[in-house]
Amino acid sequence: MRLGDLSLKAEDNNFTLVRLILASAVIYTHSYWLVLGVSEKDDLSGLLGATVSTFAVDGFFFLSGFLVYPSLLRLGAAGKFLIARGARLWPGLFVSILATVAGGAFVTTAAGLAYLGGDTAKFVLMNGTFLEGFFNLTGVTWHGGELAPVNGSLWTLPWEARCYLGLAFLGFVGLTRPALMKWVVLPLTLAGAFVWDVPAVQHLVASVAGDGVVFKLNLADRLWPLFALGAGAYAWRDRIPMRWGILALLFVALLVANHFGVGLHVRAFFVGYLVLCCGLLTAQRFRISGRWPDYSYGMYIYAFPVMMVVQGVAHFQTYPALALANFAGTLPLAALSWHFVEKPVLDAFKRRRAPRAEPTAQAA
Repeated sequence: MRLGDLSLKAEDNNFTLVRLILASAVIYTHSYWLVLGVSEKDDLSGLLGATVSTFAVDGFFFLSGFLVYPSLLRLGAAGKFLIARGARLWPGLFVSILATVAGGAFVTTAAGLAYLGGDTAKFVLMNGTFLEGFFNLTGVTWHGGELAPVNGSLWTLPWEARCYLGLAFLGFVGLTRPALMKWVVLPLTLAGAFVWDVPAVQHLVASVAGDGVVFKLNLADRLWPLFALGAGAYAWRDRIPMRWGILALLFVALLVANHFGVGLHVRAFFVGYLVLCCGLLTAQRFRISGRWPDYSYGMYIYAFPVMMVVQGVAHFQTYPALALANFAGTLPLAALSWHFVEKPVLDAFKRRRAPRAEPTAQAA
């Protein structure tokens, strides 16, 4: 069976469930960090070569490319595409930013209106405009007076927006036709990623532009290829075989690549194929989430601040217990976000985009 033989209609696949699982996986690693105080690892990272949350974020970027690329093709214009993506990302994010600021007002050490300046103003500006992820609020502290990271998950959203801008630019210059995506954009993306992975190239850039630029380019080297692979998977969908056995072989390839320290882009192929298998092959027997509301975005943008509050109140000693409590505490907020913010905005956007009916002769 090939990817093109499987239905990509929302009601015929399990991508909504996949997104919810990915958001929950981020909760798992963050809980490990908060309880044990160990960053950038969890109890599976030794085997997998990266944290569970890393795999989850990678899955989000691949799936985003796979789903939004056909949206650009349908809309036919870069401007309309960006408006559509903004309608999906920004309203829910902005409400979560305001809710986080409101919650921080109860625990800040800043006096009066001083709380709204400094880091709080920067938190609203940087996150609300997708300029950069910023995680502190004025006077909201932990661990002996250090500023608390109130929502570390938001670092990915500016990169998501950059991927949308990149795809929109490609559409503007005429490079998003499927043939060009297959034979130009995706090959150049992968070639650029492998060139950047040469240590001498990174050392040269660091000597000229500094380590900060190298850090940003390393993130771009990880996230844009995932997004482009998703778009490329859609463009190549009639040629991609879908088999659980192939997924198993990719997992073995990942373990081998991790052993030799070259697992980054092997992980991208594995994660992308895993997302497709879980979203599409599973639906051949069980169409579980085709008509579910999509709570995944709300889970992602609210889970981190909820985790900080839950741990501050309950002081869990084990990270699985914190993860479960965090999931339970975040799910109602995600539901409210979807039903009262995200979906109403999307419905309004679809109504405005729908073509107006031509007047009948009798009405005229």
